[in-house]
Amino acid sequence: MKSAYKNKKVEKKSNNKPLENAKNKSNASGLFKKKYQFYSVILLLFIISIVTFSPSLKNEFIDTWDDGVYVVNNQLLRDVSWQGILNIFKFNDEFQRLTNNYHPITTFSLALNYQMSALNPSSYHLTNVITHGFNAILVFIFIYFLSKKRIWPAIIAGLLFSIHPMHVESVSWISERKDVLYTFFFIAGLISYLKYLEDGKIWKLLITLILFIFSCLSKAMAVPFPFVLLLIDYFQRRKFSMKLIYEKIPFIVIAIIIGIMSVNLQSTTAINKFETFTLYQRIIHASYGFITYIFKFINPSNLSAFYPYPSITQTGQLPFIFRISPYICFIIAALIIWLITKKKEIPRIIVFGILFYLFTITLVLQFISVGRAIIADRYTYIPYIGLSFIVGMLADYYIQKKSSDKYIGYSIISITLILSIVFAFKTTERTKVWKNNISLWSNAIEHNPDVRLNFIYEKRARTYLEKNLYELALKDYNTIATNDIKDDNAMERIGYIYGAYYNELEKSITYLEKANKINPKNLAVLKNLGVAMGMKGEHQNSLTYFLKAYEINKTDSVLLQNISSSYKYMGKMEEASKYEQLAKTIK
Repeated sequence: MKSAYKNKKVEKKSNNKPLENAKNKSNASGLFKKKYQFYSVILLLFIISIVTFSPSLKNEFIDTWDDGVYVVNNQLLRDVSWQGILNIFKFNDEFQRLTNNYHPITTFSLALNYQMSALNPSSYHLTNVITHGFNAILVFIFIYFLSKKRIWPAIIAGLLFSIHPMHVESVSWISERKDVLYTFFFIAGLISYLKYLEDGKIWKLLITLILFIFSCLSKAMAVPFPFVLLLIDYFQRRKFSMKLIYEKIPFIVIAIIIGIMSVNLQSTTAINKFETFTLYQRIIHASYGFITYIFKFINPSNLSAFYPYPSITQTGQLPFIFRISPYICFIIAALIIWLITKKKEIPRIIVFGILFYLFTITLVLQFISVGRAIIADRYTYIPYIGLSFIVGMLADYYIQKKSSDKYIGYSIISITLILSIVFAFKTTERTKVWKNNISLWSNAIEHNPDVRLNFIYEKRARTYLEKNLYELALKDYNTIATNDIKDDNAMERIGYIYGAYYNELEKSITYLEKANKINPKNLAVLKNLGVAMGMKGEHQNSLTYFLKAYEINKTDSVLLQNISSSYKYMGKMEEASKYEQLAKTIK
């Protein structure tokens, strides 16, 4: 009996081993499959990002809009010695004052590009595109861990981020290296914070802080980061405590410092005077931006590099969409407040997504007016993650429900995938608009046919002139002069073109004299009038204009040579020699 019992126990133990082995094998297989899917999605998102934005690699510098300042003429990029790096990180340097921005890490990354390929734009574009690809991966990982490892929300957020047409400006414009770089550190910091919440290890919070600093030093738009951390606490249902507040203090202090530095740089030129717009107008502008960005998330049509402020209609009012925007925002705000009181999953998803969008876009909603544009595509680069999160989480929520509700989730996924194909195509085409100065500004003019965008016409005309397309340049300058009869620079350029390209000296002088009457101190006008009068044989008039120009600029060696030549034609050799010697002293 005893022996039989032992045998029975042994047999029972023996019979269980295959079952345990099978179970372990099944678990290992499932784990392998999950990891395989995870890394496959990461690879696929990276490839999709690169392929979608690949036309950017053939694009040129947009040197009429920031690329000239940030790259082409930026002397800081030429030196990556220790002293050169210190110059890059020096606050209130001449370059920072010129650009109204302090983003040394971005400048350093551009300097590395310059060391590798000088002024070959392909290198800079490739860096932007690759960084965007890594950002898509980080967005996927962030949403994956934020959603407690739900795959569909992560896929949808990563996919929409990787191919959305509104992101073209951030990726295909070299100067917006700021966007792709600050986003890299921003999202990496959010992932680090989620890992910190798993075990509370302080070193992970320290890494989060370091990544936040790097993000701020890439672009000041990173300053809402601590508020996003609090939003994650809300979504993760962290119990409110003083620890939760204390751990955010270093982030808030850094955000305040960076914010003050940015305002200090931008207050002199970039930020418009507060009296430019009334408080009511500022509320309208901010509300319009908030609504329009959401609309363009769903329907990214009529994209442009420039969106002008609204004009008063014939009825004496702003367009209807501007007037109604504050009321729509009020309704959304009331909805969010109501949803916060609910404890169910869907309200929490919507609150998190909308507030993520709001926190990361508030600084650029033009309540404090900066620049000439009311909105810009590049401002949506991070904020759209919040809206994508809502779409992905709702899809996953309904898929996990009963069979009768699954079709809602699958319908959301199907619609998203179809839209993604459309978006990817539109993005690829949009990158070609950023091919060069002419294609970009022609597109902006095409999308604003009823707006007098003189500064954009001037950018395009300047490029036409550089390429000796003087007929097209003359057409644009005539448009500018028609729009503003007091634009002395446009008159000067028209006069220059008639003289230099058409050899119509009298017509050239007519326009140059008009420009001189508008602005007697326009240096280019004075120098060109001096040349034109000299060609006409009126050397005394020529000398008069040259001397007036010399009063404004005494360091122009060519101007000094022209003064010397005028004196020679007039037979005054002593004066001619004097100015010729002055010209030789100027390097």
